[in-house]
Order: sequence, then C-alpha cells, then structure tokens
Amino acid sequence: MPNRIIKESICRSEEIDSLSWFEEVLFYRLIVICDDFGRYDGRPKIIKGSCFPLKDVTVKDIDKALGKLSAAGLVRVYEAQGRPYLQLVTWADHQQIRNQKSKYPEFGEDCVLLSFDSKGQRMKSFDSKRQQMKSFDSKRARNPIQSESKSKSESNPNVCSEPQAAAEAPIITLLLNTGEEYPVTQENVSEWMKLYPSVDITQCLRNMKGWLISNPTKRKTSRGIMRFITTWLQKEQDRGGTPGYKPAVNQGLSSNSKVEQFAAEAREWANNG
Repeated sequence: MPNRIIKESICRSEEIDSLSWFEEVLFYRLIVICDDFGRYDGRPKIIKGSCFPLKDVTVKDIDKALGKLSAAGLVRVYEAQGRPYLQLVTWADHQQIRNQKSKYPEFGEDCVLLSFDSKGQRMKSFDSKRQQMKSFDSKRARNPIQSESKSKSESNPNVCSEPQAAAEAPIITLLLNTGEEYPVTQENVSEWMKLYPSVDITQCLRNMKGWLISNPTKRKTSRGIMRFITTWLQKEQDRGGTPGYKPAVNQGLSSNSKVEQFAAEAREWANNG
C-alpha cells in the first residue's frame, strides 16, 4: 500500500471542522486503507475491522460516522452490483494514482447512491443518473415536520434541499459532489448582476454547469458551491468582464427582464440538452 498525502490545509477545512473527533479519525484512517483510486469496501463490518482493529468501536458507530462524512461531502457511499462501496470524493485532487485499475467498481450508471438518516441507517436515495430510489426501510416513518407541507425539493428530488429552493423554483442547477443539484434562482442572478456588472452571468452559469459535468472529481459541496460561483464571477470581472457583453442597462432591459429572459433560455437549454 503506497504512502498517502495529508496536506496542511486540512487543518483549516470547514468540512473537516464540522466533524466530531471520531468522524475525523475515521476519515484519516479511510485515506490509509483505500485503494489507489480512493475506493474501499462499503460494508461497516469490513471498515471496522480494517480501520479500528484494536478499538472498541461498533458497526453502528461506523455507519453514523459515514453518514456525517457523506453529508459533509467527503465520502460517497454507493451500491454497485448489489454490494456497498465508498469513494473519497476529492481523492484525485490530493493523491497520486499509480495503478491502472481499481480494486472496486466506480460509481457509474448502474450504481445507487446511499444516504443516511439521523440514526445512521442507510437509505437508497439516488442512482448515478440522480433518479430517486426507495428507502431500504419502506416502513420508515416520515419526518413529521416535512409531512406538514410538501417542499420544492420533494416535488423535484434531484435538487439539493437548500432553504432558497423552497421559496423559489431554480432557473438552472449545478451538480454537487453528492450527485444532487444545487438550485440557482432568479434572485441569485439579479444580485450577481449588480455585483459583477461587466460579466455575462447567464453564460458563466452555463459554463459552470458544463465544467462540473465534465469534472466529477472536482464538484463542490453544498457549503462550498456558492464560493465556487462567486469566485468564478469575480475572476471574470477582474479580467475586464465578458468580451462583447453589454450589460442589461445598455440594452434597454431591466435586470429583472434580463433574468426572466435567461430563465426562459435556461429552461429551453436544459430541455434540449
């Protein structure tokens, strides 16, 4: 097993800081035992035996910690060919891949993404095409808070459940590292048009969507996606703006009109794409 790299920047990672001590230790030990592609057997008993052979750790402890690592966007747990596996999401960004073939199947079209409830119990949530799947436990009670009213995320299960999604339908979505899609609303675009007046926000968002589709190992977490968007737009603004772009005010259009125009174009683009 080759040596693994842990960078000093991990000490300032917001995702790592959100973990408990045990969850953080599990993450580091997974780095050591994963194959050269950042993948490993997803069965909690196997993980327990490999990561904590000398510790009094339960299988339930492992699954609860995996649930938190999954929620933080650090680990993807999925089912392939009827068996569970895991993938360290940002592995390719920090480790050298020497082998030509992984010991474990990658997350592909025939796989099912596994999520965890508050008790650490596994649920089938999305396959690689982000189609909603049924829970392992079909009799599991619904959250009483959610049952009061159906949210936007329930009507569109592919969209990441952010607070803004319940208030306004997205005009475009960006893929996250969990396979979910982060919603971008008209309100977001209107605000960015004010902050970055020389940037064609609409085209930049399309470029971001294409970039995230083409770079699955570099997709962002739900906490980091907004910083990714604003950093992209700020760089475009600092370079002098989008070449040939005329701000809405110069075109005789209000910001709202421009956003509405983009919304229609984005929906048409999504349907045709």
